[in-house]
Amino acid sequence: MRYGPQEKFWVVVDPKEHSTLEDIVFQASLKDLELQFKGGLKIEENPTLFTEQQEAEIEAYGRLTAMRATQAIARSGVGSKLQNATRLEIYGADGKLVFEANLPGEVK
Repeated sequence: MRYGPQEKFWVVVDPKEHSTLEDIVFQASLKDLELQFKGGLKIEENPTLFTEQQEAEIEAYGRLTAMRATQAIARSGVGSKLQNATRLEIYGADGKLVFEANLPGEVK
């Protein structure tokens, strides 16, 4: 498939603490994506491109769920009960890393 500067595709980025699904999955062209980077999007936010909306939304939902699980684990104190539990990693059925996050020492 060929994409020119104005053809649209789907973009998914890592969620932040109060992100919604609409915050982390959006349709963009190459020009739009260039503007996103100029506006502050960073490669550390793991922008991932998709040709199909449904695939992008599934990915975004997974990232959002993983982020919320990380927050819930941190709030519950489970991380502090497990020796050296400082990180959450979630792997897909194919064995590839889907999401990773550091567990904070203290969540308010």
